[in-house]
Amino acid sequence: MTAPHCRPHLLFAASALLASLQPLTGCAAPDPPLDEALRSAFPDQAAAVLSVGPGFLRSGGGLERAAAGRRGGAVARLPSDGGDAIVFELDGGATVRAREVGAEGEAMLADRAVAYRRAGGSSFWTATPAGVEEWLLLDAAAAQREAPVAAWEVQGGALAERDGAIEIADAAGAVRLRVTAPAAYAAGGREVGARLAARGARIELFVDAEGEQVLVDPEWESPAPPAMGTRRTRHAAAPLGSGVLVTGGTSLAGTSLASTELYDPAEGAWSSSSPAPGAMRRARTDHAAIALDSNRVLVVGGDSSGANSTYEVYDALAMEWVMGGVIPLRNPSGQPVPLYRHTATRLAGASGEVLIVGGQGDLNQLVVFKNVFRYDPSTGELTEAAPLHAARTQHTATLLDSGEVLVVGGFRGTGLRSTELYNPTLDSWRAGPMLMAMAERYLHTATRLQDGRVLVIGYTSVPEIYDPVTETFSAGAPMINDSSRFGHSATLLPNGCVLVAGGRLSSSHSSDAELYNPDEDEWIVTAPLSAPRAYHEATYLDEDGSVMLTGGEDESQKLATVERFTLGQPGEACADRCECQSGFCVDGVCCDAACDLGACDACSVVAGASADGTCSLLTGTACNDDNPCTSGDACNAGTCVGTNDDTAACGGDEPCTRYACAGGSCVATDDDDAPCDDENSCTTDDICRAGTCAGEAITCAATDGCHEDGTCDPETGKCVPQSKADNAPCEDGGVCIAGGCVHPSQASSSSSSSQGGAGAGEAMGPAEDAGGGGAGPETDDEGGCGCRAAGAAAPGGSAAAALLMAAAAWRASRRRRRRCPSTPRWATPR
Repeated sequence: MTAPHCRPHLLFAASALLASLQPLTGCAAPDPPLDEALRSAFPDQAAAVLSVGPGFLRSGGGLERAAAGRRGGAVARLPSDGGDAIVFELDGGATVRAREVGAEGEAMLADRAVAYRRAGGSSFWTATPAGVEEWLLLDAAAAQREAPVAAWEVQGGALAERDGAIEIADAAGAVRLRVTAPAAYAAGGREVGARLAARGARIELFVDAEGEQVLVDPEWESPAPPAMGTRRTRHAAAPLGSGVLVTGGTSLAGTSLASTELYDPAEGAWSSSSPAPGAMRRARTDHAAIALDSNRVLVVGGDSSGANSTYEVYDALAMEWVMGGVIPLRNPSGQPVPLYRHTATRLAGASGEVLIVGGQGDLNQLVVFKNVFRYDPSTGELTEAAPLHAARTQHTATLLDSGEVLVVGGFRGTGLRSTELYNPTLDSWRAGPMLMAMAERYLHTATRLQDGRVLVIGYTSVPEIYDPVTETFSAGAPMINDSSRFGHSATLLPNGCVLVAGGRLSSSHSSDAELYNPDEDEWIVTAPLSAPRAYHEATYLDEDGSVMLTGGEDESQKLATVERFTLGQPGEACADRCECQSGFCVDGVCCDAACDLGACDACSVVAGASADGTCSLLTGTACNDDNPCTSGDACNAGTCVGTNDDTAACGGDEPCTRYACAGGSCVATDDDDAPCDDENSCTTDDICRAGTCAGEAITCAATDGCHEDGTCDPETGKCVPQSKADNAPCEDGGVCIAGGCVHPSQASSSSSSSQGGAGAGEAMGPAEDAGGGGAGPETDDEGGCGCRAAGAAAPGGSAAAALLMAAAAWRASRRRRRRCPSTPRWATPR
């Protein structure tokens, strides 16, 4: 029987009853995931919230970005619970804490973002190169024009409103964080306004919307260095005092610039007004600039106005530019020409002379110089020096520890592989080794390492390292991203590593940045630039150990932007020593010392240090003093100490040696009379004697008079007998034949002549039956029966013949025999 169908009106009643009971039982439908709600409400903006940045990882009770941010950026640690504060770790170990009012609940990973529930909506945090960006998804009821839609309570800094942003400054007044709200959207993706306000230690956010869902994005980032006042590329930069002096270059319109700008790191600002530093006397591009001392900078060449090239000096004390003179250069027609894309290198010694090498007389590379000049800062004069062997431009010139200058590669109609070395004492050049790579190099970089070697990077895919001791080039490890870049920068850092940033690749500009560790010959990818750039300048600042990148160009325009790469200070997170100004990365943080005692020192609080970044000697921590004769090893003020344990086992498994702990040391004694194996098959009864395994040699004595003493076979351990030579005498007057003793009497008594006679040499073996006349002797299968060998008494015989016949008979007897029939088949008639 089939089951009856349910009636429709009964199903409807049951559904209505369940619906009416849900509020009473608390079985409400669960809220959708936060990311689904975001995608549903703002589908066009969801990807920018959920799918950008490196993402976050759970670590130590919080969440940290999965990859390093831009050096100098704020490192944000998000809490596991939304009600706790976000911690921003800043350069120098300073921290700022910000607690979002109304946020609550466990942090949830949503694609690459971290999501929290909050009163009136939800929030999503995304990692940016210089900090973090928070996207607030607000319910319609939470959006009110006249009331703040979100607020944060800040500790660790003073708040101030400036240009629509909230700046958070440290105790010294330096701005460490900048909060902005650059974008806000209402229902349907319509853009609306947003603003921030500071109320004491509280930041409040307002939106220009009401009664509709809103998506708004406060950004929390370290402030970027201010941009220069002028876009410029192919300019020059040099340290001046504690700042950076930028000179000339090519403008956005493609013209050469005479303007200069001076960056003051203490003020965090650029100055371009006269007289500090004011414009140069000539507009210049593709020129050279070099610091003569802390107050003077020399610029050479690059003139765009006038037929010749000049040099001038900026004096910071006098706050003026002083024209030095004209560089005596002429083209093949004898006309004066300017100088571009040359090098300027300070020579060793107290005089501080500058060597100016090579270059070109036009930007089309039609005239390339081999001219060399020396500038004397004490007189302000430029004099000509010994010329190069080969004219070149777009090369590099590097001062070596020896005082010589290494010139590498360059361009002259084609790229060059040759190198030259200049001796300033002798004012002479000599040929250096050819570049190892079977390719030219120009627009490359050459950086002298702390050990005196020179790292050459660019234009071809394999970096090379010049060793001044052997005067050879060798291949270095290839960069992780691309070694064939050009127009990049390479800067030696105080920790001995080299920062390589930006540059031009085969078809695009690069924002990559990598650190070279010369100790390991390896590259480490570090945080990228905020934007691609090439033909920029990189200057190391002693004031704070940072590298400042200025200007340059990207795919479409000249740049005025500035970036600073800051090395990690003690206590900041690191993955390699090249990321730390001290050069020490210990326990995951930059450390103030090598901290290399093993388990008995630490540089992070997690590992037992007193503070992150301070190497601390530990006490009480379990360790291993590498002594098998101690136990209970523990750290004592940085030293691993154990208690002597004479019951502990120590030593190895060497035969004939006994090891035992005594007074905390492992003592070895001879283990005599112990059985052992000397691994010699020709000895027996192996036993330890005086700490050495030895056995009795197996003797192989002769077994009879026809053998000599034998030898032992090392493969089998068995004796191998040695037969004496044939005819050697043996017992009872016999002779040795084939290792057997044969006697003449044996041969004569057992042999006789056959009736038919036997021919010479028809010797037969000895008869088995001693009686005569009966059965004939045994013979071999091929011989006849009844044939006998003649004995010593045979007619015509002799003793020697008898012996020979006996020997032949003995050999024959060893062959297989058959007995002759008792009655011959054939009889000889009488």
